[in-house]
Amino acid sequence: MVVAVNPRPKSTMVQKVESDGVGGGGGGFLGIPKAPSDTSNIGQTAIDESLLLEFLEDEGVDVSTAKFLHGLSKNGLRPLSDPRFKITIDKIKAMSSDKDTIPEVMDMDSFKRCLSSNMVFITQALCGNLVIPKWGDFTHIIREIFEECRQAKTGKVADLTPQMAKVNAEKYAVSICTVDGQRFSVGDFKDSFPVQDLNRVLLYTLCCTDKSVDYIHNYIGKEPSGSEGDALALKNKKPHNPLLLTGGLTLASLMKPTLCFSERFEYFAKKCQQFCGNEYVGFNNSLALSLKDHSNRLYAIGHYLRENDCFSKDTKYEDLEKTMELFIHYSAIEMTCDAASVMAATLASGGLCPLTGEKVVYPEAVRNCLSMMNCCGVNDYSGEFMFEVGLPAKSNVSGALIVVIPNVLGMCIYSPRLDRSKNSVRGVKFCKMFTDRFVFHQFDPTDRSSNKIDPRRKDFTETRDQQSLILLFAAYNGNMTTLYRYLKEGINFGYPDYDGRTALHLAVCGSQLDVVKFLVEKCHVDVNPVDRWENTPLDDAHKYNNTHIIHFLQRKGAQKGKTIMGNCTETLPH
Repeated sequence: MVVAVNPRPKSTMVQKVESDGVGGGGGGFLGIPKAPSDTSNIGQTAIDESLLLEFLEDEGVDVSTAKFLHGLSKNGLRPLSDPRFKITIDKIKAMSSDKDTIPEVMDMDSFKRCLSSNMVFITQALCGNLVIPKWGDFTHIIREIFEECRQAKTGKVADLTPQMAKVNAEKYAVSICTVDGQRFSVGDFKDSFPVQDLNRVLLYTLCCTDKSVDYIHNYIGKEPSGSEGDALALKNKKPHNPLLLTGGLTLASLMKPTLCFSERFEYFAKKCQQFCGNEYVGFNNSLALSLKDHSNRLYAIGHYLRENDCFSKDTKYEDLEKTMELFIHYSAIEMTCDAASVMAATLASGGLCPLTGEKVVYPEAVRNCLSMMNCCGVNDYSGEFMFEVGLPAKSNVSGALIVVIPNVLGMCIYSPRLDRSKNSVRGVKFCKMFTDRFVFHQFDPTDRSSNKIDPRRKDFTETRDQQSLILLFAAYNGNMTTLYRYLKEGINFGYPDYDGRTALHLAVCGSQLDVVKFLVEKCHVDVNPVDRWENTPLDDAHKYNNTHIIHFLQRKGAQKGKTIMGNCTETLPH
């Protein structure tokens, strides 16, 4: 019996558009990756009509909504189910005669009005200004890796319970979600699996957010154990780390200990939904009963933990039976590969769900969780995985493996065949091939001498003028994703355009105080560059009356252009 916590039936049209989007068809124009949280409507009153010309009908007057939706899906977006597009889609439907369907064509003015509420994000998408701009090229390589890993037939399905042993060993799926909400799925990505060991990632981040990191680590250590995930072992009377079975049981006792059983489970289930952007999250009652019937080791570890005072001290009436049952219920929550990739992307975004924009957990909790995933996320194979793949990851005995690339994307690989370390055989192989092709290993060099591909770049051979244009546009719009990427690549942030305008000039004109601070304090740019009109950034700040920027620049020694040019004139030889 499977009880759905959040079933999301989809219409035929939704499935058609999203199936077109799965895998991405291409796209990627000159632009800048930009997280949804960075969007603003500075200097814009309507979407640029030139971006919509490719969606016109043959007559060249009306806009084809199908072409428009497909244009978004080519860049990895799913406009009919992505909550960020809900208002826009509702407005488009309101233009239809029956109000429930999307009209086939619309006149340009009406269509532009429908897009106005989501203008900046749609502009980003159509220009390819997302974190992975060449989405079609990227997903083409992902498909190649996926098919090659399909040939791995070693390993066997976990047989901890009869329910788990029944799973089809040939199930296989890969799902990816970026921090901009670009999505790709291939294989059996709609088939659900129990979260089991993955619940420890959720429990840890939620507990650290609800309590504090220091409080949680009074009960749990921060060290790899070097042993199997269900080992009966403690260090200094504490579980080695939160990702072991001992750590998971301790976390279950620490999360909302004063609430009743049903409220604690409901809280956790709702948080799972938030992590997954309201994608499918369910509960497998049959698996929960099966896990309870085969829980001798679980209870043995529970008694051992209670003997060593590892459970919460917040309540005097902490019941071992209640903690064990609650942990089993947490393990029996299920989700699809598609949903798990959104959960991983939420971790990649520092606890902010890329689809809903909801702050699920604190960034500090995510940072510490990723540190734990780095050193002990894939059981006793963690050291070798870190050496070869170099990314935070967490596996479970169902055959799921989530991987996080901070500030870029999260992904889930699902294949029930397990190796001796109880990690997915195909999942581990996929990750190795992934970082062999892409420059995502944590210690890959950031320069361009590597033979690996950096999919965050729009063009691997950008000229200096192209870089300057992208940099200026990013500074004006506050695109911190692009700015941080260029900082890591060693780009010159002081390089001007043909008018002598620098990134600092444009950041001031865009009222981007955070960017101004970033350029001055992180990139150490000159605070007094002079453009062809003899204006400095301070002149621009006064022109637009940006008092906060004025005060900041003055503290950093900024001057007006006339003062600088006057000083230059005085020092010229006669």
